[in-house]
Amino acid sequence: MGELTYYLPEILFGFFALVAVVWGILFIRDLIRHSGGKTTCTHCKGKASKLAAPQYLFLLPVSFGTKYDNPESYLRSHMAPILTKDQIPTGRRACHVDVYQCEQCGKKQVMITDFLQVRGEESLEATYVFAYENFESLLKRWEAVSGQTPAQGT
Repeated sequence: MGELTYYLPEILFGFFALVAVVWGILFIRDLIRHSGGKTTCTHCKGKASKLAAPQYLFLLPVSFGTKYDNPESYLRSHMAPILTKDQIPTGRRACHVDVYQCEQCGKKQVMITDFLQVRGEESLEATYVFAYENFESLLKRWEAVSGQTPAQGT
């Protein structure tokens, strides 16, 4: 037992180095997938591809620096459909919603990008990935307001 504690620092270092390498590989895989219009499925960890749907746009009742707890619940209850960035009042945040579908299990998910429009550029506040079913009614409401359906999206 004494010999094991003698090597404990090396064992711990090796364990944490292995965890860091695995995390780095997963992080780089997600970056590569996201840059190619894909993301990782939250259900099976397979490749999820962005659907050829319109990029949904919603207004949020928050401004720069405002934080909200429980993002999924907050976003579901506070996102208001808008059609263009011109409809975003100065100092208010908005979010894009993109729909992804897994190539392996077929499940859908949404990627929500919360941003603040500053001098024509989007200042990213946060990005979230949630189950599609939880936001389906909001997306249908946006489609009703815009007159677009996923088949007509650009």
